[in-house]
Amino acid sequence: RQSMYLIVGAKGFLGSYLIKNILSMTKEDVVAADVNYVETEQNPRLSWQNCDITKEKDVEKLREYLKEKNDIKVIYLPVYFNVNKNPEVDKQAWNVNILSFARFLDIFDKVSTFYGISTDMLYKEDRDIPYTEHDEITPMNDYARHKAVEERMLEAKGYNIVRLPVMMGPSLSLVKKHFYDDIVSNLRAGKSMEFFTDSWRSMIDFDTVSQILVKLMETPSAHQYPIVNIAGDEALSKYEFALRLADKYGLDKNLVIPISMDNDTKIWTEKRPKKILLDNSLVKQILNLKELKIKI
Repeated sequence: RQSMYLIVGAKGFLGSYLIKNILSMTKEDVVAADVNYVETEQNPRLSWQNCDITKEKDVEKLREYLKEKNDIKVIYLPVYFNVNKNPEVDKQAWNVNILSFARFLDIFDKVSTFYGISTDMLYKEDRDIPYTEHDEITPMNDYARHKAVEERMLEAKGYNIVRLPVMMGPSLSLVKKHFYDDIVSNLRAGKSMEFFTDSWRSMIDFDTVSQILVKLMETPSAHQYPIVNIAGDEALSKYEFALRLADKYGLDKNLVIPISMDNDTKIWTEKRPKKILLDNSLVKQILNLKELKIKI
């Protein structure tokens, strides 16, 4: 039986890398589903489907398109992140993250593997010791609370979850640049940028995450673990990351300005933890990896 991949929310940063790596690491076809996409990768094994997951008719059309397929491997990426505490946006976030997700989970009956994406924001307590998959969660905001609900739904269906930290990397999209690209273009233009020196995450790059996720999906013994962290070995601040990026491209490190979270009221109105790290020993054990370093 010919299996195939379905990437839902495929036009984003991680989705673009997943398309690239599934096509290069496997022989399988890929269906990429999203709205308002721009096709960047021309490949006979890749087909795009327009799908707004909040619209039942779109999801039904996608189900109809895939009904002859027997062995579907799903990676589900859509998320709505409300930073402004706007009640209307709250409603939309709940619709995307919870209601539409629940409906989507119930519609496909020929799924062999299903991975959803979760976050290190499930923890709000500062800790020097990395959080394992079994540590009790304490979601830091509405987005994380939604992710906690999504995780329970995935577990109820017998599906899998990967928890991810802050991810970096050049955008593969023609229409949307990543923070990584902004740093490079600003430093190239001689513009200074401020970065926190005292906020640390198990930062990793999109390319590595997507490669690891494909390997997990292609490794049947990995599916017995409901939750797996994919994270870098190092505790990195954005300041340290920006310095390394400047180094890589031969740019002026003096344009990388250090600032402290303690003096900041502009970016975050609510208190945020300084150090949230994810333990990556399980994924290294499953895939027999010696290290997991961020590619700058």
